[in-house]
Amino acid sequence: MRRLVGGALSLLTVVLAACGQTTTTSDRDAIVDALHGFPRDFNAKDLDATCALFSEDAVFRNPGQAPVHGRDTYCAGLRERLSDPARSYHYDEPRIHEVLVDGDLATVSLSWTLAVRDAAGAVIETVEEDGLDVFRRQPDGTWRIHISHAFPVE
Repeated sequence: MRRLVGGALSLLTVVLAACGQTTTTSDRDAIVDALHGFPRDFNAKDLDATCALFSEDAVFRNPGQAPVHGRDTYCAGLRERLSDPARSYHYDEPRIHEVLVDGDLATVSLSWTLAVRDAAGAVIETVEEDGLDVFRRQPDGTWRIHISHAFPVE
C-alpha cells in the first residue's frame, strides 16, 4: 500500500511540476510575443496597439527624467513626439536577455535600439537602452508592463 501511495504521490508531483512549467512557458511566450509586437506596432505608428502593452497605472522611468505615471500620460507624450514632421523613429526587435515569471508578476531584462531620423531619412541619433520591465497579469489574463525602467548603454 505504501508503494502505491508513494508512487501516486511521485506521479502527482511530476504532473504538477509539468503543469506549472507549461503555465510558466506559455506566460513567458505571451510576454515575449507582446514585446516583439511593440516595435511592429510602434514602427507602423499604431499607437493604440503600442500603448496596449502597458497597464493603465504603469510607471515609466528613464535616466535624467522625472518618472511618468500612467499609460495615458506616457502615450500622450509619445503621440506628441511622433507627430513631429522633422523626425521619425524606428525600433529594432528587442534583445530579450531573461524572462522570469512568478505567479502574476514577471520581470524582463532586455535591450532596445531606436534609430531617430531627420525629415530626409538620415539617421541623426541611435539610442541604445537596457531595460528592466515588470509585467503584471491583468484580470483578463493578458500581461501588461506595470513598471518600465530604462538604462542607457554606456
